[in-house]
Amino acid sequence: MDLRRLLYFVAVAEEGNVGRAARRLHMSQPPLSQRIRELEAELGCTLFERTPSGMVLTAPGEVLLREARDVLSRMDVARERVLAAAGVQRLVIGVLGPGEEVLSARVAPRFRQAHPHAMVQLRQGEFTDPTIGLASGAVDLAITRGPFGATGLVVRKVAEEPCVVALPAGHALARADDGVRLAELAGCVWVRPPAESDALWRAFWQPAGEGDGPQVRSVDECLHAVLWNGAVAMLPAKVVPRYAVDGVVFRPILDAAPSALVLAWRRSDNSPLVAAYVRMFTDAHRRFTATA
Repeated sequence: MDLRRLLYFVAVAEEGNVGRAARRLHMSQPPLSQRIRELEAELGCTLFERTPSGMVLTAPGEVLLREARDVLSRMDVARERVLAAAGVQRLVIGVLGPGEEVLSARVAPRFRQAHPHAMVQLRQGEFTDPTIGLASGAVDLAITRGPFGATGLVVRKVAEEPCVVALPAGHALARADDGVRLAELAGCVWVRPPAESDALWRAFWQPAGEGDGPQVRSVDECLHAVLWNGAVAMLPAKVVPRYAVDGVVFRPILDAAPSALVLAWRRSDNSPLVAAYVRMFTDAHRRFTATA
């Protein structure tokens, strides 16, 4: 098994569709399908069940997905350690959903001026791990949403904002312009964060109880489940202007706890790049809030 095939396999498993995975990988669909068939032939087992609705992992496929993610993550860590030994300054920032883009334009010029030789990379996270790989070293700093288990981490709250519920446009509660309460949502079909995600995280984003709807790993997948499966999802209010989707409406949740935008990094990490970014990001948010 070579790393490229594993990368292709993970993309198809996460997207559940070869076409979407091909677009994500910036390649055409036929060669991607061929690589998956080659991987199955090499392992001697079927990794996906091909269904009219998409690619569904088999039991061996579920095992390989866990192992492949671990292998790819370890390769990323190895690459970063080699670069560090070569004297390359690099800061890898993980971002979960919206939260970083507005402030980047304010942070970037100051950071480049203070650290002209540093390389800053962005890694988009998923609901599977709200810390986006801090523990494994995949990222140096996470811009994310709490709460989550913080053992070994420093977590700094930057801001709080209300939560909204995403509803199908035809849902009875979609007409509640003034907002809804959690009790009204208790009987709805809720999206499900991945089972392996942080327990505190799952409990917060499913305040009406365990979801029985589609499993989702991102805001885009949440909205797809709302539109196509009639599910509901709780999201931070910041998603509203960025994720306008025909057929999906957002309504305030009047009695939900606010969502915290946080910065998190390893307690053992004394990197001056991390310290500088935290300081500049926090300052940029304070200035942005004062002028908004």
